[in-house]
Amino acid sequence: MWKMASTGFETLREVVVRSSQTGRLRVDLALLGRERQQLLQQLGGQVARLLEEGALQVPDSVRVTWERLRDVEGRIKADAVKVHDNAFGASRGYEPEAGSFVSDSFDDEEDELDEHAEIANPKEKTR
Repeated sequence: MWKMASTGFETLREVVVRSSQTGRLRVDLALLGRERQQLLQQLGGQVARLLEEGALQVPDSVRVTWERLRDVEGRIKADAVKVHDNAFGASRGYEPEAGSFVSDSFDDEEDELDEHAEIANPKEKTR
């Protein structure tokens, strides 16, 4: 009986050790994959700078990709300005030609009470 318990315990121990090793390998692979992505980004940046400086001759297919990258970067910069303006309360999108926010029915009803004024000054008598 002692022998069976010992064998079961050893089997459990081996499973735990193998699982631990497998988990460590998965973490290592994930870290290596992340490092690879960072190195590819760094390499791409270096190649782009060399292309910008005219210090590197590349096949047409690479140049097309680089030109597309420059186009996308230009669009990002242009759109980032618009987002920044809107985020900080600029008047973009609220220009008069964007539409009227006042209904025409209110133009004829000058005698209409201002409900906000009534709420703000409940003791004041309004028309």
